[in-house]
Formats: sequence, C-alpha cells, structure tokens
Amino acid sequence: MKRLLILIFLLLSCSSKDMLPDISVKNLKGEEVKLSSYKGQKTLIYVWSRTCAGHTKDLKKLSMLVNQYPYYRIISYAVAMDVKDVEQSYQQIGINPNFVTLVDPSVKFNDYFPITFLPSTYLFDSKGKLVASYAGLPDHL
Repeated sequence: MKRLLILIFLLLSCSSKDMLPDISVKNLKGEEVKLSSYKGQKTLIYVWSRTCAGHTKDLKKLSMLVNQYPYYRIISYAVAMDVKDVEQSYQQIGINPNFVTLVDPSVKFNDYFPITFLPSTYLFDSKGKLVASYAGLPDHL
C-alpha cells in the first residue's frame, strides 16, 4: 500500500502543470524542438514578442547573462512570431545571440503558463519545475 501511494505521488508530481511543457516549437534553424527537452539544467526563459515594450534592452542583456550565469541555460522565447520575424528583430536590434532562441507562433506556452505580461521571465530548476516568474527581465539578474 505504501509503495502504491509513493508511486501515485510521483506520477502526480511529474504531470504537474508547473513543469516545462512537452510542446513543440522551432529553433532559428526552423527545426522542431520539444521545450521539455531542456530539463537537466537550470533554465531561464525570457518570453517576448516584437510588439512588447522593453524587449530590445532585455534581449541585449540576455547575451551578458549567458556569461554571468553559466549554470543557467538562457532561452529567448518569441511568441506570436515566426523565425523570419525573430531574425529581423535581432538584426534591427543589432545582436547576434549567444543564447538559445525558440519560436512559438501559436503561443502554446500560454496554455501552460498564462502570459500576463510581455515580456516575462520564467525560471525553472534542473528538473524542469517552475521556481519563479517575473514581469519583464528582473534587474537582479
């Protein structure tokens, strides 16, 4: 009985909505990537769109965060855009990203983590569990 309860607890905790979801998005090469495949390392996901205020400054800061926080995987997560839109945005901003970029044209991320503010930042532990979220990119990062 005790083993059964432990198994049920583990199954429920693994299927929690506060985990990196198993959704398919694209990288800048246009390849399909599962967001859940980024488990295994602490992960910062910066969610933005071309129309949100403040993303230019924040995207430039992401490049610095890669060097400041080598134990975090830094991801730029573009919503409601396609790969070409993201490439054009990077070109206009004048950055050559040294971080992972994922593109979610259908905003599937919102099904798991309702996006109240754009841009927003989500921090996940190495097991893929959400540990914090912020409006914008916090200054303390």
